[in-house]
Amino acid sequence: MSANATSRFSWHGYQEARLPQVPSWVETIGRAGHIAKGVVYFIVGFLAFRVTIGAGGEVGGARNAIREIGEQPYGKFLLGLVAIGLLGYTAWRWVQAIKDTEGAGTEAKGLLKRGGYAFSGIAYLVLGCYAGSLSLGFAGGSSSGESSQASFLLDNAVGQVVLGIAGVITVGVGIYFMVKGYYAKFMSKYQLAEMGNAFRTTALHAGRIGLITRGIAFSIIGYFLAHSAWQGTGNGEIAGMGDALSAIAGQMYGRILLGVVGFGLMAYAVHMVLLGCYRRFNVGQ
Repeated sequence: MSANATSRFSWHGYQEARLPQVPSWVETIGRAGHIAKGVVYFIVGFLAFRVTIGAGGEVGGARNAIREIGEQPYGKFLLGLVAIGLLGYTAWRWVQAIKDTEGAGTEAKGLLKRGGYAFSGIAYLVLGCYAGSLSLGFAGGSSSGESSQASFLLDNAVGQVVLGIAGVITVGVGIYFMVKGYYAKFMSKYQLAEMGNAFRTTALHAGRIGLITRGIAFSIIGYFLAHSAWQGTGNGEIAGMGDALSAIAGQMYGRILLGVVGFGLMAYAVHMVLLGCYRRFNVGQ
């Protein structure tokens, strides 16, 4: 695949990335998937923020957000759209891994990055199937299944090691998100020349706040997974985003912290929707 060397628009030192060529269908899948992911994260953040201001409800992860969508007017129709979008994002992640749309290359670092795309695709496949099952009227399980999977690993020494490694990796991913947010390298993915200054500024701040917040949440998840593995007990176990938010809420000044994290996750949602609208694709003719 050839790289596009034509557009190198610069804004505040951020330049549009040179990207390998991709067919037009990859762009369609990528945009729909980013927007669907943004919708889910916005609802997760909004639910957390609503608890903070005393408007009721409870904190929860992506599955809770999807169930919330299903309870709205025309909920099954909306769930169907979200399911299609999330499955599209799954396909996009796998295309990123296989077609190397980001130009990561075949060195060890690039292969690790592409492997991360593929693994992420599996997670969103599960989420998309869950939304689809609710849209079709099938009963959805609770998020306790995630915790039981981790508890199963605690039944033997090998499982504890696997869970501990997963926790360390998750902390590493969280730190990666925070560093990525701080340096704002994600700006190179935008079609900067086609965005107004207000949209560029919004994308920069929303992406920074959102990625750093998401990184903090991932680090909390990883810490508690590793702690559970070390202690050999599921007490206080954190298996997902909803559990991480609940842990934050239980701390001193938990409501304030939860509000900050909820706002950050909504900012991340804005970042994803803006990527869905303005992400740069080098579509081959």
